[in-house]
Amino acid sequence: MKTKLLPRITEVMLYLLAAFVLFCAVTLYIPGSGWDQIISQYCEADANPVALRVFLTVAAAFALWILFELLLVMRTVFSDPFVERNVRAFVRMGIAAEVAGAMFAVRCIAYFTPMTAVCAIVMLLTGLFALVLAGVFRRAVAFKRENDLTI
Repeated sequence: MKTKLLPRITEVMLYLLAAFVLFCAVTLYIPGSGWDQIISQYCEADANPVALRVFLTVAAAFALWILFELLLVMRTVFSDPFVERNVRAFVRMGIAAEVAGAMFAVRCIAYFTPMTAVCAIVMLLTGLFALVLAGVFRRAVAFKRENDLTI
């Protein structure tokens, strides 16, 4: 019973995080939600508030994509996680994280903040981690197939 508790807690946390990101992305465009004040304080005369809103929306879309890929991988934890679908999911997550990291790096060049630089580094490292994990899962799937063919 305890062995299934941690994956369940992780799954619930992923759903909560996805709901939070979706909530933030939706309220970004609702007038009077508080985002207008945050964006006006963040954007000085040299920054574009529309570009910031678009940037935040795209970042939220990448975050949701990665979260839902993780949720699909979590569904296989109880049955058989070493399947080709999970390998492809980790590759997609890695590519999405690398693109998001590049997006944050470009944002650093256009308008530098320390937190944007930290986000760029974290996303780039996360993308590399997911791509390495895809390679590990690819080998595990190959070993599993070979083992299944062995009498």
